[in-house]
Amino acid sequence: MKTFCYCTHGGVQNILFPENPSVFNNHHYKNHFMQSKLVYRLASALLLAGALFVASCSKKDSTPTPGGGDTTRPGGVEMGAPEKYTKKAIVEEFTGTWCGWCPRMPILLDKLHAKYPNLVISAFHASDTFDIGKDIRKVIEEKMGVQGYPTSILERTESIDWFDTDDKINYQQAEAIVGKAFSKPAVLGLALNTTVSGSNLNITVKVGMGQALTVAKAKVLIYVVEDGLVATQTNYYADDRVKGAYEKDPDLGPLTKLPAKIAGYEYHHVVRKVLTDAKGDEIPAAYKIKGAIYSKDYTVDISKYKAAKTQVIAVVYGQDDEGKLADTYNAQVVVAGQSQKFD
Repeated sequence: MKTFCYCTHGGVQNILFPENPSVFNNHHYKNHFMQSKLVYRLASALLLAGALFVASCSKKDSTPTPGGGDTTRPGGVEMGAPEKYTKKAIVEEFTGTWCGWCPRMPILLDKLHAKYPNLVISAFHASDTFDIGKDIRKVIEEKMGVQGYPTSILERTESIDWFDTDDKINYQQAEAIVGKAFSKPAVLGLALNTTVSGSNLNITVKVGMGQALTVAKAKVLIYVVEDGLVATQTNYYADDRVKGAYEKDPDLGPLTKLPAKIAGYEYHHVVRKVLTDAKGDEIPAAYKIKGAIYSKDYTVDISKYKAAKTQVIAVVYGQDDEGKLADTYNAQVVVAGQSQKFD
């Protein structure tokens, strides 16, 4: 029985000139002046050559960056991205503390993550204390066609749940969908460098193009997520009217033994902030060539979060000229204050 919750919800030499111009008629002053002009020109030429030398040497980064390249194209595009990357897939869950059917989804996602460790999980809460704000959330939900709760969207394009097309509990069909996502080659990779300074988390994301992108628009999304958040969770699986359908299931059965209101329920992967535009920040066309490395910096106040339980997720996806999702290319995740090179 497939069920959802719905809601509307250097210096220059000094040259001395005589004060009286008539002294130039004096042969001694003429020679002195001509020699001075020659010295000045030579000094200027040397300074210019030095400046050009310094400029040519400054094209390389003076300090290493996460997985960064070692050359720069004339247009300022950093090059040197690796060609191959590890594929990571993103799943975006939509849930709420009030949603009685929602406790089933973390069980599914945790089981899938155990099978596929490179599955990156994020969870958007709606109309509860963890909601990032309706305006931002609705843009994201509409982009992926979210109609109710719980919903989990893999790679921004495909829904996954416990149930198959016959509304029967079928974990294998969800596992097959995720497995198919990991079978795709990664055409690009992401590196994340994060540092904590006081209450601020500073983030540098780098996107390395293993292959050229032909998609109309490529966009990067940055989420700040937090683990270990606690609240009271509504649980419909405790209702006597539905227990029979789930109590013998090895995965969902334990939910039937919990109360209708689960106090101290712990939430993970909760999206606390979207640092980019809700639809993502566009990667300039000049960086969509093979070998290019696109970089962008972000800063966020994390004084209200527990830094040790905070993570940064980066995702790159593509869309056509009309805004239709084309593909999700790769994802990356790192604990706040740590860094992850291209992998």
